[in-house]
Amino acid sequence: MHRSLFLLMLLLASCQEEKEVRPDIPCHLRYPPTCKPLVVLEGTKPEVKFLGNQQLNTLTHYLAMQERVESQQVGFSGSFSEVYQGYEALQQQASLEELALLLRHPSPNVRYYALLGLAEKDPKNKTSYYQQLAGKYDSLNTLNGCVGSSGQLWEFTRYQIFDLNH
Repeated sequence: MHRSLFLLMLLLASCQEEKEVRPDIPCHLRYPPTCKPLVVLEGTKPEVKFLGNQQLNTLTHYLAMQERVESQQVGFSGSFSEVYQGYEALQQQASLEELALLLRHPSPNVRYYALLGLAEKDPKNKTSYYQQLAGKYDSLNTLNGCVGSSGQLWEFTRYQIFDLNH
């Protein structure tokens, strides 16, 4: 019993030392998250990256490359959406500061999911976040269950965060 407790304490202590000693550990493995947002101004469009967090960069890139935003379950069979799972991972791993920065991402998909994440994590400030949303008139394709539609970003985000009783 004492040996198991000692090994557990040793393991916990070594994990804490690892976090301090090795700065190359991805931010999503640190507690609390300490990633710093960074906007890279190269080429014609700014690119949002997170210094030290390849996982967050991968998630935002994945969401940006999708044809549409999706609800949790899609299609006639109601199968779980991989795109929505990407959003859930983003929402869990990104801080409020990181999600707020993503409201200015070049991709309307990423901006949509960033606003949903902010409204979920900090619902009392959802109006303020909605006002910070860039590119509200950009077009967006959605798949909600088995119903696909197209419209403007502001329509879908407004409906999701204000009209659905969030």
